Amino acid sequence: MPAFGPWVAANTGTDLNYNDDTQPDMEVDAPNVNTDFIDELGTQNISRRSFLKWDRVIHSHGHTY
Repeated sequence: MPAFGPWVAANTGTDLNYNDDTQPDMEVDAPNVNTDFIDELGTQNISRRSFLKWDRVIHSHGHTY
């Protein structure tokens, strides 16, 4: 797919060399833990869950109505 990058740049006006500085930190509310729900997840073989700040930020970014 060597032509994909140039196609994206040409058709979307995107600068593929753009680099934004990393955000050093941000304030995040404490997780709202529903223990009954978490307990139910534990019985359904769903092991991927995290209450760590950056995991929560990464997985929730843009997920709003």
